Amino acid sequence: MADTKPLYAPLSTIRLFRLSNGPSKPAGELVAFALDYTSCPPFVALSYTWGQTMDPKSININGHRFEVLADLYRFLNILPQLEEFSAQTWWWIDSICINQADEKEKSEQMAIMGRIYEKASKTVVWLGEEGDCGGAVDGLRRLCKEMDKATRKDNSMDKEKLREMRGEKKGINWKAIERLLLRPWWRRVWTLQEFLISKRISFFCGKKSISRRDFQDAILATWVCKVWNGLMDTKAFYAGWNRRRMNQWYSQRPHEMSLVAMMAYVGDSGATDERDRVYSLLGVAKDSDLIGTLDPKSTVYDVYSELVGSFISKYKSLDIICYAHLFNYSARKSKDNKTLPSWVPDWRASVEGKVIPVMACQGSSPGTGNFRPAWVTESEAIYKASGNKSPRYSISKDARVLTCTGVVLDKIDGLGGSKYEDAGEINETKNELPLEQSTSEQSIQLDGKAASTSGLMKIISRCLALDRKDRYLAEHLAPGLFRKDFEIFCKAYLEHGADERIPTYFREWLERNKMLLLRGRTLGEHCRDATLYTPTAKWEEFCDGPLKYFNGRVEDTVVTMARRLAVTEEGHLGMAASRATRGDLICVLYGCSIPVLLREQKDGTCELIGECYLDGFMNGEALTNASGLTEVDFQIA
Repeated sequence: MADTKPLYAPLSTIRLFRLSNGPSKPAGELVAFALDYTSCPPFVALSYTWGQTMDPKSININGHRFEVLADLYRFLNILPQLEEFSAQTWWWIDSICINQADEKEKSEQMAIMGRIYEKASKTVVWLGEEGDCGGAVDGLRRLCKEMDKATRKDNSMDKEKLREMRGEKKGINWKAIERLLLRPWWRRVWTLQEFLISKRISFFCGKKSISRRDFQDAILATWVCKVWNGLMDTKAFYAGWNRRRMNQWYSQRPHEMSLVAMMAYVGDSGATDERDRVYSLLGVAKDSDLIGTLDPKSTVYDVYSELVGSFISKYKSLDIICYAHLFNYSARKSKDNKTLPSWVPDWRASVEGKVIPVMACQGSSPGTGNFRPAWVTESEAIYKASGNKSPRYSISKDARVLTCTGVVLDKIDGLGGSKYEDAGEINETKNELPLEQSTSEQSIQLDGKAASTSGLMKIISRCLALDRKDRYLAEHLAPGLFRKDFEIFCKAYLEHGADERIPTYFREWLERNKMLLLRGRTLGEHCRDATLYTPTAKWEEFCDGPLKYFNGRVEDTVVTMARRLAVTEEGHLGMAASRATRGDLICVLYGCSIPVLLREQKDGTCELIGECYLDGFMNGEALTNASGLTEVDFQIA
């Protein structure tokens, strides 16, 4: 049997740098070694951010004057004072060891970057001088120690004891930790691969350091302490928390993370070269073969569209286009006119990392996936709107138009109001997305009152949970599970109105949706009739006990995923993308797990708007012989 490995693997020569103190400024030597040979000495890899390219500083390397960036210069100056390293320590530092003027070399070295960090005996993360972060590393070390004390012999945790660290007298400088976690390193795309793949890591802030393991324990302690409640900025917390979760995944399932899932999870990270959003993760992705070695002449358009084509070909799935629901540059009011076709996710759009960014990233999908906690087992609860149909598609030579086959299920006729959009909470320039009233006969005509209202409440409760019991979309929703919870919430709203004890997200949602016409009556009227005999819940039950699960699902769907209640011309109900509007087509594309919204254009093409949960059509129902729907070849541009 022939060996599947190529006969000639790419050569992997690297340069290593060794620092020696010059008379007035840092100096050193640069030597080439073969990475995979025994002649390559042990070396330490440096992970840092390049920062501003202005104000470079000069050092001497092999007798030549060499300019380095200011932040790296500060590290080289402090390096001789770090006791664990000596003058004999070899270093791999990308801006020194790679010829930055040679695009071909940069591309070749980029391809083996993962192997370099894997081979390094240790990685040092340079977070910069201490500055305004004085006390941050000490605080993280203290939290790590308190975690140890609060952990019992059976590995359970005394959370109340740990939460005592929130007190002022405990001496934790939370603001210093916040400032440290808001430094750029945590949100740069290249640093994720370096963080995951390195054998050992120490984080340095000035001369103080903490290991990766201790850092992760400290971050867990911040979660237990609920630091987002007044102690630290939420963005700072998630900078550390998201890295911790990714490392948990990688340490348990190395090279099992899909490229697209990782790109979505670090969607708010920065990149100097926008093509790096793809290439920076190849060293840790299970499907790094989706894209070839970087061609220096390629554009962002080339790379992002090639990724979509390769994904569809490899996985026989169109699910990748669902990421354009979120990653849509033009939808984020960009001044950049170089927009991509609507079916190509534009990874330049800054999107906060979410465990479940879109419905198509359900855990069972081999090419998408998500980063739900490692303890959440795989589930058979999967959306299969197109059944077992494979995609029938073609991509135009200029990669502008995706032609694919599917069916039109229905049209959007009415939409509930919302305070949220796909990019997050609506800003001050726009008050909210207003309710768009339904006008179809199905919505205006009065249906049989009791049966209609009872069934409607069950459907809406299912829509608000996207027919899933949990936020990770891993468990089926038992029939009628959340209906009573939904009615209890509605009763509380109808009796107490704006009482702040009613969970905020539900109260705001019902306020914005109560006038939507459904089967001849408003949602508010349906809620009033459905709750005539509903028992009144105690206030504490809304945020604790069984009711908290429904409350959590409402937050997940309406706030985190920014979905709007939608009614179709045929009277079906669902949850649509926030950018949806009346007249959008709800379609099932062959090879796509989730129904999508398409907006017809004057030139005969369609614009992809995003995903749409349509109750009763998430498991292939549209493609049965009884559906009577006609195949259509959609041209999506």
